[in-house]
Amino acid sequence: MISDTKRVIYIATREELSCHCYYLRLWMAVKNINISRRLWLDELADTFRDFPGHVLQRNGHPFIIPCLDDVFGNDPDLRWLGYYLREDKTGIHPNSISRKMERLRLLDLYFRIKHPLIARHFGK
Repeated sequence: MISDTKRVIYIATREELSCHCYYLRLWMAVKNINISRRLWLDELADTFRDFPGHVLQRNGHPFIIPCLDDVFGNDPDLRWLGYYLREDKTGIHPNSISRKMERLRLLDLYFRIKHPLIARHFGK
């Protein structure tokens, strides 16, 4: 019997994205994935476009994935990502903390869709 069910993904909350441990794990995942900074927008767009499931807010309402150009701005080189990925002097922590919640939420959503086994460890 073929199942017609689609995957359901819930977006990260502001509280999750603001949690230091969660932020650190997301940062490490983005840092360790083998995608060049300039290809991230294409990777995100392809992943969101090709996802056959549903993306929901925690209250059950659909989450409309925003236009990536609107969220990331006019920055084809994605310099923000370069700043986001910078390490501190220890090399194991981010140099600074980004408060660009929509950008972080979309990076998180990418992992929830494309690498769910990695994403499940962000909050632990």
